[in-house]
Amino acid sequence: MAIRLGRIFGDNAVLQRGKKVHIWGFTQKGKKVTLSFAGENSETTADENGRFDVFFPAMPKGGPYTIEAAGQDGDKAVSTGVMIGDVILISGQSNMEFPMERVRETYPDEWNVSDDLIRTFKVTERGVFGRTLPDVETGEWKSLSVDTIDLFSAVGYFTAKHLRRKEDVATALVDISLGGAWIQAFMSEEMLEGFDDALAEVKKFSDDGYLQKVLYDNENNAAEWMKELDRKDEGISGHYEDGVQILEKGRNIVFPDFFSDTELDGYIGTIWIAKKFIVPAEYAQHEATVWFGTIVDFDSCYVNGQFIGNTEYTYPPRRYKIPEGLLKEGENTIVLRIGIEKGYGRVTPGKIYAVVFGEGVRVTDGFNESLEGIDHCIPLCGVWKYLPGVKCSKSPDVVFTNWKPTALWNGMLGPIAGFPIKAFAFYQGESNCPENKIYKALTKSFIEGLRKCWKDDIPYICVELPEFNARMEEISYDGGKAWRGLRQAQESCRDIPGFYLVDAYGTGELNDLHPQRKEPIGEMIARTILNLP
Repeated sequence: MAIRLGRIFGDNAVLQRGKKVHIWGFTQKGKKVTLSFAGENSETTADENGRFDVFFPAMPKGGPYTIEAAGQDGDKAVSTGVMIGDVILISGQSNMEFPMERVRETYPDEWNVSDDLIRTFKVTERGVFGRTLPDVETGEWKSLSVDTIDLFSAVGYFTAKHLRRKEDVATALVDISLGGAWIQAFMSEEMLEGFDDALAEVKKFSDDGYLQKVLYDNENNAAEWMKELDRKDEGISGHYEDGVQILEKGRNIVFPDFFSDTELDGYIGTIWIAKKFIVPAEYAQHEATVWFGTIVDFDSCYVNGQFIGNTEYTYPPRRYKIPEGLLKEGENTIVLRIGIEKGYGRVTPGKIYAVVFGEGVRVTDGFNESLEGIDHCIPLCGVWKYLPGVKCSKSPDVVFTNWKPTALWNGMLGPIAGFPIKAFAFYQGESNCPENKIYKALTKSFIEGLRKCWKDDIPYICVELPEFNARMEEISYDGGKAWRGLRQAQESCRDIPGFYLVDAYGTGELNDLHPQRKEPIGEMIARTILNLP
């Protein structure tokens, strides 16, 4: 077996300053390996699993260095461009994973920045049961540039940006996050001792036959439901995309709004909505963008009968490009096909609904959005016409297996345990709101387990959930009680040694589970790290 370094030690890696440098890799068992780094050499032998571990003395900031692992037979693995700096492990669910590309309109000036000393290593979604992978299966180090910034975690990027403002040192983000994940997914079986419900889930999903059936049912049932929906949709067979029939025969409805506040209360299936809008002569034939907020649950958009974009789930803001030449002077038609899966449909209030010409900056007061600096805006709020496409039963529930206990520890976090870091930043809790009463106990066990695996008293920085109108997630948050309960649980963790709480209140958006105001959170995390004892 050829020698290879652990994936996280690839080209352009950043290793933590001021702590012993721990480097590992893999080869055939019993093979002698010489590892060279920063002018130091160390010999070791691969264990029975083919893993070798080497420790070098702590180092100050510096680089670039080369890591070389060489076998006695001449086999080599080499990584170049390695820096000694500060490493922040960022983890959690969607608000930590939330990429910079989703905040382009809120922070457009950030796309003028390049910095080779801000780097990220993103491990993509991988859930495993019954064993911890020996190494992460994805991830490569990327330096900040206009070509890579879209991929950076927004919270992570702003954390690194504000750290770099204070200290001229390579600053790295190891990103182990996944939208929707429960805290239990990031925990090992040992960390979950005493949490019997979680361990029962682990046992169930460790049965590969059961797991494969769940995965098959997820894919097959959802596909069948969607196929049947499309087959029976009168809007598809009747070609409602041009808007003619909707505008002639449809009923009036005012958007944006919660469907529960309209005659569509409880409706499941599809509706087609249409509206006329007027384009001034000076903007006819120009490229433009349709701006919509979040829509429950999925949608497709047409302008003058031409498809311009679609979104398959609730959370992303809708941005659909209208190509040059499609808009005409005077009257134009926009049509949306909206799919509602569980009976909680909405076109989210407080968002921008408009045809936008030119680029600008999105601003919000925490509920209402506006745009500054654009060339022209044609509002689309108000009275629309609608026709039902098809009414049906609820979509089948999906079991997100990678959110289950131990899945992400085994597949993403556990394989890099022991990689020295300066701090662990965790933005998570939305999914755990329904069981907020045990969240402190889970957090305490998680922190203790991390420190045991890392053999280091890692500072644990928790981002407290910001303000949010729980009606936006009518299924999950019990009228807001569960959300408030989770915040209270996070507050109660302050007495855990080495626990630091980032108060994100004031950065949220009441009508969005994924607020775009991420810079204040990153700045507060950075300030916490800079003030660590």
